[in-house]
Amino acid sequence: MSRLFPDRLRIGLAPAEVSVARSRGVLRKRLVEQKTLGCDPGFGAQPWHGALAALKQLDTAARATVILSNHFVRYAIVPWSDALAGPAEEEAYVRHHFARIHGERAKSWVLRWSESGGGARLASAIDKALLEALKRSLPRLASVQPYLMAAINRWGKSIPRSGAWLALVEADRACIALHAGGRWRSVQNARGEWLALLDRERHRSDGELPDLALVAGAQADARAPGWKFQQLKGGFVH
Repeated sequence: MSRLFPDRLRIGLAPAEVSVARSRGVLRKRLVEQKTLGCDPGFGAQPWHGALAALKQLDTAARATVILSNHFVRYAIVPWSDALAGPAEEEAYVRHHFARIHGERAKSWVLRWSESGGGARLASAIDKALLEALKRSLPRLASVQPYLMAAINRWGKSIPRSGAWLALVEADRACIALHAGGRWRSVQNARGEWLALLDRERHRSDGELPDLALVAGAQADARAPGWKFQQLKGGFVH
């Protein structure tokens, strides 16, 4: 690795595999390596222990960005209050919302939530132990991003003003998020077949809903009744 042209790693962490993209350069980055490391999802007490063990195969001298599979993340749409005074109150408020859904284990989660716009916020939660393990494994860790947040940063401009569903498909899991009326209205991260989950979320949602679904990680079926699909180019990491 050259000091003049430093390498950067983009790592996708999932239960059964770790995807790695290594790029080089500052102003004009170029992909110099791309590979996938298999791992055992049953290794250790936590579903991410096998993926963390696989990181030992990497040269970790480069700055790294980690994208977390939705298997390792919880999401929620949190109603907001303008009466919240500062970050401490906001965190307590978001943590209380997750605790109502998931119980006492939410006390040990690391939380993040969207800051832009009014109304409800899109929030994410990961195990604190996972974040601490990543910091130990990757000395030059630059950021850790839940897959949904990374996808919004990457493909958010593809969502039309009329709204759309975002379907992020992984092995045995799909994250379905609805953007309508200029905001994120719902999010469901669950096991199961993605199209069935998408149909279920539409039936559970109220009001005027878009029929467009942006799909990443699976081949969209144009024959599905009542839907228009747009395939998102690229995968979990690349």
